[in-house]
Amino acid sequence: MRNGMKRTLSVALTFITVAATAATAYATGYSQPIEVPAAVVESVAAPKADIDEAVKDLEDLAVEAADADDGEEAPVVQKEVKSTSNLPVSASAIKSLRSLAKSDKDAVLEFVAPKATLSIAASTIKSVKKVDLSSKVYSTDKKAVIDFRSNKTFGCEVKVTFTDCKMSAARLKNAKVYCDGELVDIEIEFDEDGNPVIAITKGGKWEIK
Repeated sequence: MRNGMKRTLSVALTFITVAATAATAYATGYSQPIEVPAAVVESVAAPKADIDEAVKDLEDLAVEAADADDGEEAPVVQKEVKSTSNLPVSASAIKSLRSLAKSDKDAVLEFVAPKATLSIAASTIKSVKKVDLSSKVYSTDKKAVIDFRSNKTFGCEVKVTFTDCKMSAARLKNAKVYCDGELVDIEIEFDEDGNPVIAITKGGKWEIK
């Protein structure tokens, strides 16, 4: 199913990623690179099975990375999804992902939706439990918002990149981050395309404004 190379770069991540994509869908609403073929991006229904498949792909890439020389890139698997509206990541998937943190190269699981990209690095996982990333993402010229269905702690760090942010660069320069209406001390970073990125550890309603 893998057939090529794909790279992504984010200021929020400290390495250049080697991405292998696999298929998924949801309800409406890291010297020398490792030569890792990427999977074809498709859209299918069956979120849980597809997330588990993505974690399995990540485990396979981690084995390849562990066998490679020091300085090789970290394995990353991207899942392209139609929406973030129904994005529950099971405890078993989180457990498998955390096991990859034992590698010097870490591992990252990313969900790429039309309006935002959500990523979890194995090294940030502190506790194993279900991580419900189900959320609504929207943006205006005054703010960018991700409103999670759950307000529980994730037990890990989730990086949110607003890829459909409609705020101007001037407004973003002076913007702050709010969670459930309260100002929080979180720095706004930017990816290579100028998209704002925040790293969070719990659900709720997050706003850049």
